Amino acid sequence: MSLKKDLAKEINIIEKEMQELENKRSRSMAALMESLISNNEPQETEMQFFRQYSAEIEVKRENLIELTKQLQSLVD
Repeated sequence: MSLKKDLAKEINIIEKEMQELENKRSRSMAALMESLISNNEPQETEMQFFRQYSAEIEVKRENLIELTKQLQSLVD
């Protein structure tokens, strides 16, 4: 019972972290889009932030999938 509760708690934490990262990535994406629309060269820092946030989201997503599978196996 405790393992299910721990997994559910960890899943919740990861989902919140992903949401925060997605919000940050959206801000970088907006800055990149603004550069494209304005025909300006995008700032290197914005591109780096976008790539970094995207990579972090992908890692967390894979972790979330694994934890969800573990939780589902305990429930079944």
